[in-house]
Amino acid sequence: MRIAVCDDSDIDREIECMLLREVFAGGTGRSAPTLTPYSSGHVLLDDILEGEWYDIVMLDIYMENHLGIDIARKLRESGYKGAIVFLTSTPEFAVDGYDVSAAGYILKPANAERLSEVLLRIAQNIEDGSYTVHRRSTLLRIPYGEILYVESSNNKCILHRFGGECHNIYKRLDVIEAKLSDKRFLRCSQSYIVNMDYIAKADRSFHLTTGDIVQIRQRGLKAMQDAYYSYIGGRSARPGE
Repeated sequence: MRIAVCDDSDIDREIECMLLREVFAGGTGRSAPTLTPYSSGHVLLDDILEGEWYDIVMLDIYMENHLGIDIARKLRESGYKGAIVFLTSTPEFAVDGYDVSAAGYILKPANAERLSEVLLRIAQNIEDGSYTVHRRSTLLRIPYGEILYVESSNNKCILHRFGGECHNIYKRLDVIEAKLSDKRFLRCSQSYIVNMDYIAKADRSFHLTTGDIVQIRQRGLKAMQDAYYSYIGGRSARPGE
């Protein structure tokens, strides 16, 4: 996990990085995050616009010559979909945090308990899995749960996302298949990978809940159908489902 820590106070930034290391070292079983410190929100913004990716951006509100909330708005406007957490000395902008879909608003002095509560919740969501695509000059992480299917088309692949978005990926389908390391994804033909969570009906094709139809390799039709029925059987047997 990659975390940007943006605070113009050298002391506060050091303390925040120390607390973050404590949170992830505290018997969570998660590997230590990569922490990148920033003393300027504008430098952070420029780096992300140039393609740098952070799973979490931690922002102070009051920084020299600019407000963290303004940096957060610009990040969202640029298409940044990662988590934003405010670490600040004032509750004044707590409501504004909703406008940028902030994942947390923590008052200074921060403590490990409060940080742990917010960050481990975010980490749990991140660990559900995502696939990174390039969009213009930025990187976009698409959660596994929002991927409908991926199809191979000529010299590229097309990732279809729930909600209608499509993303061109200039890689072979077998390369993408290796990255989609989750049992919900099934390579059902030479040209398609489908997210089985979206399958509504299986006959000679997979019919998705969105109305899309994904072709099945006919030579291995029964094996593909069996793989799907085995998956939904296991899914329905999971606790709480």
